[in-house]
Amino acid sequence: MKYSELKAIRTLCDGLFSTPDWREVFDNIYDKEPDFEVDGVRFIDADCIDDIQQEELSGDEYMLGCFNSWFLADILGIDEDVILAMQKAEAFEAIGKLVLSMGKLEELQKEYAAADGYGHHFNHYDGEEEELIVGKAHYYVFDNR
Repeated sequence: MKYSELKAIRTLCDGLFSTPDWREVFDNIYDKEPDFEVDGVRFIDADCIDDIQQEELSGDEYMLGCFNSWFLADILGIDEDVILAMQKAEAFEAIGKLVLSMGKLEELQKEYAAADGYGHHFNHYDGEEEELIVGKAHYYVFDNR
């Protein structure tokens, strides 16, 4: 790895609130880890982030049912009033199961990421995301403080 790439890793780490150990970050990037955390900062390879987000979303049916009614109605092709009625009845898990059973998880995740970016999902502190590009490695970075 070039000196300029090492410097980019250190500069990013020093600029984050949690200031992760840049050497440990380097080691993980060098080892091509697709998803790792150092000192409260999560790094996810750009080539893997959609799959990781889909996996996390698929494990929480309740959360899948909590998206805006108009968003879910558009993804599922169901009238928004039906979604609203289900949400008012607190049938969030049922909506989530519907998303999964209709095979709409990938579409939901891609639209979610396109609308809100990745920070809203992966950074529970402030929803922010950073990017780190060193050589051929491209990571999204989430400082969860």
